[in-house]
Amino acid sequence: MLLHWNTWELKRTIGVPLPRSRAAMEDWLVESSKTDPWKDGELTLAITEKRSGEFLGFAVLRAIRSPHNRGRLGISIYNPQNRSKGYGTDATRVLLWIAFHILCLRSISLDTFPHNERAIRAYRKCGFKRVGLLRKTEFMDGEYCDLLIMDILREEFMRDYPSGTFVGPATDAS
Repeated sequence: MLLHWNTWELKRTIGVPLPRSRAAMEDWLVESSKTDPWKDGELTLAITEKRSGEFLGFAVLRAIRSPHNRGRLGISIYNPQNRSKGYGTDATRVLLWIAFHILCLRSISLDTFPHNERAIRAYRKCGFKRVGLLRKTEFMDGEYCDLLIMDILREEFMRDYPSGTFVGPATDAS
């Protein structure tokens, strides 16, 4: 399940440059399964392939804050062979549906590296808009890099997925 977690290719797109031990990751997985979004400020979901049940990665809502009703989205598909197949787009839409329909959040933001074009395409497909750039704020690949900030508001998502509707599979690969 954690075969591709410590690859540099993944680490440089999610901004976690240091490797983590298998034991540390397993502890994190166990603790993540126990979280209450309002008490702990985080909701972590596994991404799996629908037919085979294969574990693909995680989709996370973190920094969930009441009374502001906002959160931050993070997503990762571990195995490079499972990227650009629409899984990230689907998982992002599902997480947004939960955030806006169930948790009644008002806005979701995220950050990603400007070079992470695959993720940016998936986020745009889901309705995220670019709202800013934090300049030279992340240390990666031996230098300080910019961080792209994107967000989506509840009313923007609800135009495509109003009450009574559900998200479905992406129509094209992310």
